[in-house]
Amino acid sequence: MVNQSLTSIETDLNPEHFFRLNRAVIVHINGINDNIFHTNCSLKLILNTYSETEIILVRERVKDFKSWID
Repeated sequence: MVNQSLTSIETDLNPEHFFRLNRAVIVHINGINDNIFHTNCSLKLILNTYSETEIILVRERVKDFKSWID
């Protein structure tokens, strides 16, 4: 268990390798399996996890995510 907030953890991570998807998830660039356009200009991200977790990235974060992933 980690006793730090995600915001605190995020400041310690290399921003070239890690991206904060939402208030609950920070992902490593190698943790992304695929991204698919979803409804209303959002993206559906398929993560490399045991269950291929799907996360919907809201449209306000899509531009930042695309800049980061490229």
